[in-house]
Amino acid sequence: MKELKQIITFVLVIIGFTSVSTQIVRADDFINGADISILDEMEQSGAVYKVNGKQKDPLTILKDNGVNYVRLRLWVDPYDSSGNPYGAGTNDLSKTIKLARRAKINGLKVLLDFHYSDFWVDPGKQTLPKSWENQTFEQLNSSVYHYTVDVLNKMKSQGLYPDMIQIGNELNSGLLWPYGKSWGGDGQEFIRLATFLKSGVKAVKDTQNSDIPIMLHLADGGDKSVFQWWLYEITNQSVDFDIVGISYYPYWHGSLADLAENMDNISERYNKKVVVVETAYANTLNNLDQKINAFTKNEEDSGGYKANQDGQYQFLTDLVDKIKDVKKNNGLGFFYWEPLWYNANVSWATQAGMSYLGVSDLTGNEWENQAVFDFSGNALRGIKAFNYSNLTNLIQNNSFEWDGYTESPSNWNKWTANKNAGIKTEIYDDSRHKLTFWSDKAFESSVYQNVFNLSSGTYKLSIDAMGDVNIETAQLYIKNYGGSEQKISLKESLIWKTYTIDNIRITKGQCEVGVYVKSSANKWVSIDNIRLVKVD
Repeated sequence: MKELKQIITFVLVIIGFTSVSTQIVRADDFINGADISILDEMEQSGAVYKVNGKQKDPLTILKDNGVNYVRLRLWVDPYDSSGNPYGAGTNDLSKTIKLARRAKINGLKVLLDFHYSDFWVDPGKQTLPKSWENQTFEQLNSSVYHYTVDVLNKMKSQGLYPDMIQIGNELNSGLLWPYGKSWGGDGQEFIRLATFLKSGVKAVKDTQNSDIPIMLHLADGGDKSVFQWWLYEITNQSVDFDIVGISYYPYWHGSLADLAENMDNISERYNKKVVVVETAYANTLNNLDQKINAFTKNEEDSGGYKANQDGQYQFLTDLVDKIKDVKKNNGLGFFYWEPLWYNANVSWATQAGMSYLGVSDLTGNEWENQAVFDFSGNALRGIKAFNYSNLTNLIQNNSFEWDGYTESPSNWNKWTANKNAGIKTEIYDDSRHKLTFWSDKAFESSVYQNVFNLSSGTYKLSIDAMGDVNIETAQLYIKNYGGSEQKISLKESLIWKTYTIDNIRITKGQCEVGVYVKSSANKWVSIDNIRLVKVD
C-alpha cells in the first residue's frame, strides 16, 4: 500500500494535479542543504553516482546521508540567439521546475535562487538579462516584479512552490547593473537597489499561500564590516526579509572564527536568521582537465584543512558546529555548493556563455575536486557531514555556560601539580563563557571529563582554543578509550581556532577527554566548545 501511494503521488505531481508534501522535513530542522543545479546536465553528460560501488539516484544518496533541502539557481534565458546553451546547468525555468519536482518527490524542500540574469552573477558581475537590456529603471523594476510573479505562479500551478526564496545572488555589489549597483554612484544606489529587492519580495508575498522565508545573499562570509555596511543600508530602506544568506569558503573568506563573529553580529544587530548558503572544500588536489581548479595547494594552505576526504569532512562538521552556536539560536544551517559536479564533462561555461559574459577563458570544470564524490562518482566521507547536525555531543557543559564565573565548572574535574592552577571560567564577547588557564606564577594543570556508556565506533573530538603561542605546553587529549592516548597542540593561534582529533576508534565503552597546560608565569590559553561526537 505504501508503494502504491508513492506511485500515485509521483504520477499526480508529474501531471501537475497535486503538490508534494515535505512534512518529512520540519520547519525547525537544521538545514543540511545541497545546491544541485548542475545535476540534470551532469546526468545528460553520462555521470552516475555510487555508494560502495552500487549505482543509485544521487538525490537518494544525498537524502540517505542527511540532506533535507536543495537549492536551485534560476537564470532568465541561458541561451544565445541561435539557441546555444550557456552551460553549467543551463538553469532556465523548465530545468529548474524539473529539478524541483524531482526534489519534492524525494521529500526534500526547495530553496529557489533568483539570479535576475541569463548566467552567472556575483560581486564582480551582475549582467542584465538580454531581454531587459534597453529598459529604464522603472521598466526594470516592473520586470523584476512580473518575472518573479510569473515564475512563482507557474511553479505553484504544478504544486512546486518553493519552501524558501532567495532574491538575487551574492548582492554585495547590487544587482541589475548599472541601476542596481551598490557603489560608485550618486548616493542613491541603495535606494534603487532596495526598490528592486522590494519588488522581488512583493512578488513572493503576492503569490505565496503561506509565509515563505525570504533570503538576501552576500559573499565574503568572514568580513563582518562588509555585511554590516550592506545590511545597515538595506534595513534603513525597510526591505522586508527573514534570512541572511552567506557565501563562505574558508580558503577565500577568512577563518571559521571570522565567520562566527559575522554570524553573531548579524543575529544580534539585525535579529536575522543566517544560513551559510554556499560553501565547499576539496577532497583532493588532483585535476581532471585543462581548467585550473579553484582549489589548489595555495587554497589548502589558507583553508587550514587537508585536501582529502577527511579534511573535507572535518571542515564541514566544524562549520556545522559554528552555525549551531550562533547567538539567539539564529543559525539555520548550510548548503553545500554543487556537491554533485565531479567530472569535467560539464563546463563552467560554453563559448556562448562566455560570449554573454564578455570573457575569453578555457572551458572545463574548476570545481570537480570539491564535489563529495570522487572522479568516478563514488560517494566520499564528506557526504556524511550532512548528517552531523543530528548527532549528539557527549560532553557535558561543553561551553562552560552552566555556572557563570567559577573556578570549578560543573561536570569537569581539575588536576594541578601545585597551588598555582589559575583555572577559571569568564565572560567574553558580551555573553559567552570560556575557560582560561593563567597564573602569575608557573603552573601545570588540567581539566578533564570522563565519558561513560559509549558504544563502540568512530568518534571525532574538537575544541575551540586561543592563547599565547609561546606557552610551553597546551594540549587537547583523549585517553582510556581502548587505544593509545591521542593529543594535539593548542598553542598555534592568538585568535580562536578549531582543533580536531578525528577517526578515534573507541572500543572500551568510555574515555577521558581533557586539556593539559604547562606554563611559565603570565602566559595563558582559553578553551570553549569541546565536542565529542560518534560519527560512524
